[in-house]
Amino acid sequence: MNLLFQTTGTSGSTEIKNLLGALDADIKLQNLIPDLITSTNEVIDLIGIEIYNKAVEAYNNGTIAENDKSFVYTVRYPIAVNAYRLFAPSNDISHTNNGRKMKQDDSEKLPFQWMIDADNAALEKRYYRALDDLIKFLDRSKVVSETTETLYTIWTSSDAYKSTQKLFIRTVSEFDDHFPINSRLLLLKLAPGIHKCEQYEIRPRLASEKFNELKTALKANTPITEPTDLELIRLIREASVAYSLAWAMPRLSVQLYPEGVLQMVTSEKATTKGAKPPMMSETEAARQAFTNDANRAFVEIEKLLAPPLAIDETAIIIPEQQFGDKYFSA
Repeated sequence: MNLLFQTTGTSGSTEIKNLLGALDADIKLQNLIPDLITSTNEVIDLIGIEIYNKAVEAYNNGTIAENDKSFVYTVRYPIAVNAYRLFAPSNDISHTNNGRKMKQDDSEKLPFQWMIDADNAALEKRYYRALDDLIKFLDRSKVVSETTETLYTIWTSSDAYKSTQKLFIRTVSEFDDHFPINSRLLLLKLAPGIHKCEQYEIRPRLASEKFNELKTALKANTPITEPTDLELIRLIREASVAYSLAWAMPRLSVQLYPEGVLQMVTSEKATTKGAKPPMMSETEAARQAFTNDANRAFVEIEKLLAPPLAIDETAIIIPEQQFGDKYFSA
């Protein structure tokens, strides 16, 4: 595999240091190569091998063209962050012939466990933000320059891009209308949940004919003007947002979610504040809340699609009215 880093000499270590900043200057790239390979494969799974090879081609040109610098950076950065994130836990201790030993230097103090946990969480969030920036760059590459326009063509033909374009919710803004995530990466991660909602909850309620009619109109960007259809699409998206978030609660990393979906729990230990991940009950409570929102939207869809009640005027019976000793009948 061709990596986006120099694996010989000291240039690779300098590249990692320049990308991550906080690392010591003497960090050895050779120690990170297995994790760089793993991280590279994850990025390739997300953006496709064709786009990755374009980055390798630009990187290997010697002097990276000005228009390609941003592209190469957005691909390399998440790889570097994730590689170090995978490497760091094993580097915290010494692996010796006599087993694993705790590292300690007279001039340095070992961090508390809560500090390590906080740094691990920060690195994971940084990795997801970097992937999000990479996807956004590819989404916008059509208008960046002529050099990157071919990237847009490759990206929009990839499975990852197509996974959201075939759904009722195709953009982050459409999702954010019902719940703010502000993340292109999270939308991709939620796509399987949105798809399940459409197939198992929306299609049976709409029937295939109406379902396909709306899907075809959205795919062709045909303006939808019928008020009932506009309201139906709004409710479908509302239901899909809530359903997909409920589906994702036990499946995706907490660090992927925006702040507030699962708040960190702060605990007091002596005078030091620590943070621990949400417990299962909190995850279940969030899942149930989103499930309730989805169910309410499903009910509204059913009401919208229900035929109006027919009134049989011939079956209306007006009861006799009594006025004193007299009766009046219609």
